[in-house]
Amino acid sequence: MPARFPDATFFAASGAANAAKADPNTCQVLVTKPGCQVWALGSKTILKSKKLYPGCEIDVENTRYVRSICDMPIPEILTSWTDNDRFMTIQSRIDGIELERATSSLTKDNLAVIGRQLGEYLLKLRATTDERMRMLDGRKVIDRRLLKPLPNDNSHGNITTDQHVRNELEHRIAGKVEPRVIHELMKKMPSARPFTFSHSDLHEGNIMVKNGQFVGLIDWELAGFYPYWWDFVNCCELLSDYLPAELRHDDALEWFKVYHAIRERPGAAETKALALKYLGST
Repeated sequence: MPARFPDATFFAASGAANAAKADPNTCQVLVTKPGCQVWALGSKTILKSKKLYPGCEIDVENTRYVRSICDMPIPEILTSWTDNDRFMTIQSRIDGIELERATSSLTKDNLAVIGRQLGEYLLKLRATTDERMRMLDGRKVIDRRLLKPLPNDNSHGNITTDQHVRNELEHRIAGKVEPRVIHELMKKMPSARPFTFSHSDLHEGNIMVKNGQFVGLIDWELAGFYPYWWDFVNCCELLSDYLPAELRHDDALEWFKVYHAIRERPGAAETKALALKYLGST
């Protein structure tokens, strides 16, 4: 209900004038995509709302863990809670913009700097290893691009060896192509060990930049202990060529391209040609 006797001169003199000078970062929607929305709460914090699913709280644990082992600039989760079917967090805000929004203004030299800076932090993460391929809470790693979900597969698993990884991945392409092709492909799988702590979602929307510099990495809910080559294989193409040599695993990338094609498009002519080129006349 409006005031009984509103001061029209106040609103005219200050409200309208101040509105014109309002900081666009004060309160606004930053991201709206299926299952996730992000709002700016002033210039220093954000509110993130995403669909609630079992284990989604791992984002909080992951960010705390990373902050304890590495000086990479990442958000600090200040508080979190559930609200009906949503998981909510209030986080510190990285002072920058997503790489995908900055691309048009960046030169190759800028990208080389950003890739090198990001890579230096990733190398620090890689120093942390585990005997199991797992999330911090003990579940199997949840990045569907590596372990595509299988019906009725609710086990935590105990993936500790290359053979365990090979079995998990082979199970997901069983029956897609001839058994001899699968056999030869899985023989060529690069060693997955050691399992290193990895972000596992290095796309342009999660890499934050400012003035041609890397300033932060966001969205850690997929992070866990993965094959040591996974962050390179799963990295956005825009930066992968600029990562430090120690992070480059071109053999693993070549192998996974064939594996992914067989898993996702087994009957495509392009898949058959790719497999034939990689495996020869097997």
